[in-house]
Amino acid sequence: MAVPDFADTAAFPTFAGLPEIVTTPSPPQEHTTSDSSNNQDEDWFLLGQIKDNMTITQPTLVLFDRAGSPFALMFDGLGPGGVDFRARGLRKGSTAVVPRARRTPPKDESKRGFVAVAPEDAGSVRAVPGPLPRVIELGKWLRERRAAGAVGCDGCWREDGEMKKCTACGELQYCGKECQAKAWNDSHKIDCKIIKAIDAIWKHDD
Repeated sequence: MAVPDFADTAAFPTFAGLPEIVTTPSPPQEHTTSDSSNNQDEDWFLLGQIKDNMTITQPTLVLFDRAGSPFALMFDGLGPGGVDFRARGLRKGSTAVVPRARRTPPKDESKRGFVAVAPEDAGSVRAVPGPLPRVIELGKWLRERRAAGAVGCDGCWREDGEMKKCTACGELQYCGKECQAKAWNDSHKIDCKIIKAIDAIWKHDD
């Protein structure tokens, strides 16, 4: 599939723009939980840059969304060691991707609420190893690049001759080792991992 459009706030809403979890009154001893969105067949993703690991009794991260607003991401039904954040790349400074996230409103209206992940959905939360602004910027660049078609060396812009692609991300291409080394040292060392993660999460196929 194509690189998603991170500028689409319907597909990539802010924390405040998420559909809410709503607990509706039911017969005694029964409660039904639903969300306030009617778009059950649509996918959306909450993107958040990880600020802190606030795990105490259950795995909890504090993140900032694309608007710079903080929110808590809690993994329900799991103990403090129930999610190995480090092994899954959910480290401070990285971007978490939470599919079909819903906001649980606070009981106290002066508070912000939070996002809860059910135990069976814990594995769906993925990580992109880079800050959220750079992830969004690279996503836009990738969409435009792939729509136009990559031409020439990404180091010196030479268009003739044989080009070899980066063996890690498979995206950038170079006319020789000198251009590849320069691009790697300039910025691609970091961007390469972000590109790989974007493609892995949204399953880009050439």
